[in-house]
Amino acid sequence: MVGALIGEAFISASIQVLCDRITSREFIDLFRQKKLDQALLMKLKVTLLTLNAVLNDAEEKQIENPAVREWLNELKHAVFDAEDLLDEINYEALRCKLEGEGQIDNLTNKVWNFLSTSHNHFYQSMNVKIQELLQRLEDFVQLKSALGLREYVGRKR
Repeated sequence: MVGALIGEAFISASIQVLCDRITSREFIDLFRQKKLDQALLMKLKVTLLTLNAVLNDAEEKQIENPAVREWLNELKHAVFDAEDLLDEINYEALRCKLEGEGQIDNLTNKVWNFLSTSHNHFYQSMNVKIQELLQRLEDFVQLKSALGLREYVGRKR
């Protein structure tokens, strides 16, 4: 039981960190500069918050329902994957920010632009990766209803 409480608290804390990261200035600036899908990013945040809302109920029901326990376990892995993807995007956002601050003249800009062409593939695949992650998390949202999980606002029962 204690392990379940710790696991649920860990997932909840991880989701909160992910949501904070999604709305960070660096993320928003990167998505604007690279003309990436900001709406997709906000949809990811809403999906994470929706899942977070049922964690208390899932934690209680996992003791009696193995399907809920499996749902929580799989959700934990999906959250780990989300952390990895957002860490990758965060690294890129910070790299772009540092490069932008470090560029002194036009020649430096040309050199950075030449070197950053290797990152174009990263930008092209970013929306696809976020969309895949979002679909995976939306599957969890759909399963919550089938498992009878309910959202709790405020404290636990």
